[in-house]
Amino acid sequence: MLQTPSNLNRFKHLGLALSIFYLLYNLTTVYSVSLYTLYPSKIHNLATPFDSMIPFIPAMIVPYSWSLILFMASFFLVRTSTQLSLLTYRLILATIFACLIFYFYPARFSFSRSIPDDWTQFGYQFLQLVDKPFNQLPSLHVSYAMLLGVSLWDVVASKKRWISAAYRLLLTGICTLIALSTVLTYQHHLLDMFGGAVLAVLVLILSNRIRNALVIKHLTLGVIGFLLIAIAGFCFANMSMIAFESIETLAIIIAAYWLIIFTMLACAYQQAKSIQDTRWFQKSNSGRFTIYTWMKFGPIIIIYNGMSFLGQWYFKVFSKGQRHLLTPYAINDRVKVVASPRLRQADLHSHLTYWLFGYDSLERSHSLAQSSPSARHQVIVVDLAAEISSHVYHLEVVANDITKMPVHYLYLPLLDLQPLNDVLLEDYIDLFQQIDALIRSAETQAFVTNNKDKVEGSFITLINFHCVMGLSRSIGVQVLYLLYCGTLTVYNYQSWIEQHYPNAHLKNAYLPQSLVETMANYKSVTYSTAP
Repeated sequence: MLQTPSNLNRFKHLGLALSIFYLLYNLTTVYSVSLYTLYPSKIHNLATPFDSMIPFIPAMIVPYSWSLILFMASFFLVRTSTQLSLLTYRLILATIFACLIFYFYPARFSFSRSIPDDWTQFGYQFLQLVDKPFNQLPSLHVSYAMLLGVSLWDVVASKKRWISAAYRLLLTGICTLIALSTVLTYQHHLLDMFGGAVLAVLVLILSNRIRNALVIKHLTLGVIGFLLIAIAGFCFANMSMIAFESIETLAIIIAAYWLIIFTMLACAYQQAKSIQDTRWFQKSNSGRFTIYTWMKFGPIIIIYNGMSFLGQWYFKVFSKGQRHLLTPYAINDRVKVVASPRLRQADLHSHLTYWLFGYDSLERSHSLAQSSPSARHQVIVVDLAAEISSHVYHLEVVANDITKMPVHYLYLPLLDLQPLNDVLLEDYIDLFQQIDALIRSAETQAFVTNNKDKVEGSFITLINFHCVMGLSRSIGVQVLYLLYCGTLTVYNYQSWIEQHYPNAHLKNAYLPQSLVETMANYKSVTYSTAP
């Protein structure tokens, strides 16, 4: 069933698309005006002999103004959430790519245009005030007209063919007039029109292959950061008191680095079921990023460290009055599992003591005195955070201080907000089999040692799934492990989440029912097909 977006959601998409347009378009306009003032020879002229044959038609200011009206109306004309998302993708992609071209190939309209002395006068006065004769190639009016025409093509669906045909004829006429008005109002040259059409075609091809909004998000952040840094460097370098060319060069290098890393991250989100090979965010055996990873994603890692700090602060402040918000769940008398964000070094001691013994660090000595002296423990840390180092290297120190227990580290890199079905089932199974192997190995060792020393005792395993600051990744993968173990079923996993993690946000888009069913049925299928 097709989902109809709410008006609030439509306004959010519209606000996002408009905000990106006005930010980047005005930013590149400021840059082009400054560049033209300081170095006019660096501004390109795209006029051709054919442009001089094109007449100036003042009345075409009317269809020229339709572009913004159609732009805004389109968000309320599309009928489904999928159409709304695709429309937003297309307009944002066109905007960011066009503004990149505006920066690298600044151009100015070369014909002089006098303001008409008729009823169109106000329109041209307003246009001259808000839209300088820069940002020429490609024409965003043309790109938007084509993209809006394609996006709105199927909006009117009627059993009567003539109604659909009339609507499409009207839509085609409006979009054609908008495109033609760019040259007939002397706002653009023919090459600008051609560039706008080419950009629209490329965006249509690309948008149909974009997997989700996260790809667009990181491409947009990359372009915004690039333009802000590069243009800021240009402005600083050309201030009267700081006339250093090296400042602009350094700014361009930093801006290019920013653009490259965010483009790489967008590519990581675009590639379905491939992030698990750890080639993007590589870590050492102690859960720390390698130097190579820092070189590739330094700014992103710094951003997520800041997010982690804020998340830890939020967790600490808003968990007041709740002594132990993260309570482990016992699969049996030998295995416990707990989901958590990445924890601060200062909090690890109290958390680990509580997870293992059910008491906080102040009562630790009492808990140890009451626990069986032959009971031994191991901790398995499952690091799911691709963008930040694990707390395992601090946890090892704490674990050694408590009972000298072994700590094992496993890494399944999941990108932030990446749907869990983007992971190959084989990767989950491999992870869970590694966990099972560590549990069996510890229990076998305990059995041999106990028989040799003629004592009784058990080996208790604590499994800690952790991500960055939220719990979606941690809880989601923990649920899949419990389904894999047979502890949860497709019938009770949702109630289990509500009971143990009432504040969790695990929507079907993030933890889909199909993945839950596949994981729950995995062992039964395996056993039924075994020879």
